[in-house]
Amino acid sequence: MNIDKEFEQVIEKLKKNERPLLKYSEDEFHAINEEWSKLLETRNYKDLHKIFCILDNTQNYSNIFSENIFKTFSLKDDEILIYNLSAASKHIIAYHQKKGERTPFELLNIFKDLLHHQSPEVLEWTLRTVEQLGSQAIFLKDDIIKAKPGIMSLFDKHKKASKQIIEMLEKRWSPRK
Repeated sequence: MNIDKEFEQVIEKLKKNERPLLKYSEDEFHAINEEWSKLLETRNYKDLHKIFCILDNTQNYSNIFSENIFKTFSLKDDEILIYNLSAASKHIIAYHQKKGERTPFELLNIFKDLLHHQSPEVLEWTLRTVEQLGSQAIFLKDDIIKAKPGIMSLFDKHKKASKQIIEMLEKRWSPRK
């Protein structure tokens, strides 16, 4: 599989305001995952966005990407972390939810760390991803509450969004009257 060609096709459809809605076979997912592994091994992180773009536009998903998603969370680039959260959302969280399984605790522990990230944008996207966990988000409750931005959040769109997400989660957790 030619990742550059796949990426260009996705971009062309997006430019035409079309949703790419790609559907891949398990073999094609393996090929994409092999390319991702190569990029990580060669530290060619600038081309990871092509993989993320392709994965973000797939109709189906696979847990084959889990290992590379977990490895990619060790990178310190904010943009890569945000794109990787999207990949985790689709190819780990949604995958396990569809099967009626819990999200792996390894991923919850990564979220726990990211909830203390210095970047307000990474925090926002971590919270958006955690929100998709449903009732499993309760495992992160203490860390989520600690991450809640203060009054100064009014001056930063990411902090403001984070505060709103946390307040929504708090309402979800509070007992109904």
